[in-house]
Amino acid sequence: MEDSELRKKLLNGRKSERINFAVTPELKEAAATLAEERCTTVSSLIVSLLVDESLKNKDLVGGEER
Repeated sequence: MEDSELRKKLLNGRKSERINFAVTPELKEAAATLAEERCTTVSSLIVSLLVDESLKNKDLVGGEER
């Protein structure tokens, strides 16, 4: 599967799932700073990072034809 196809598959659709996790105050501040610098939200930044990592590991996330 091409990167663009996998990216669409991961990002399109109804967002109904949630992931909650604990971070240090320092990491929260760092994420907020990065998001602000990129003119985005922390949530969007995290999703973007997850998609980028998924593209690097297509064989683990269903990007390879089986």
